[in-house]
Amino acid sequence: MVLHAAKNAVLAVTSQKGETGEPKLKRSVIVIAFISLGLVYTTMLVGVYFSSLEQGVACTEWPLCPNGLFGPPEEKYLVEYAHRLIAAIAATFIYATAIMVPSSVRRAKKAALVAATLVSVQLVLGLFTVLTSLQPLVVASHLSTGITIFAFALLTFLWVGIWRKQRATAQ
Repeated sequence: MVLHAAKNAVLAVTSQKGETGEPKLKRSVIVIAFISLGLVYTTMLVGVYFSSLEQGVACTEWPLCPNGLFGPPEEKYLVEYAHRLIAAIAATFIYATAIMVPSSVRRAKKAALVAATLVSVQLVLGLFTVLTSLQPLVVASHLSTGITIFAFALLTFLWVGIWRKQRATAQ
């Protein structure tokens, strides 16, 4: 009963009925999927930049640096702090995308759920990356998981957009 009510609430937020009675995907779902994709890409760019500075474990505290969430980070932690902050925001958007994509868009929903699952794995890998002081296998796993998240975020965005376009032209 509770799951049914939650499903109806998500469908109410993400879709509306078109003239044919089929759900019509709202534009906000495509927008949030695109923002998720951009944030994942930005997180990866900041992470690569951070690695190129050879400061991979400048901040050995996880998930926050010594000054905490609201304290301004010290200069030596700035890039790592930015990477972690952008990653947290990206994770939030990936989770939101997985919730907002309706089940009627099967491929996109599956891709969004895989991305959300991988984000959870990625958070643990980020912790291990810090705790193992950049052990190469952990770093490689962290990077490859990030690339895979990007791929599934891209698939989600493309499949949501294609589904919406197909439904719009069918009416």
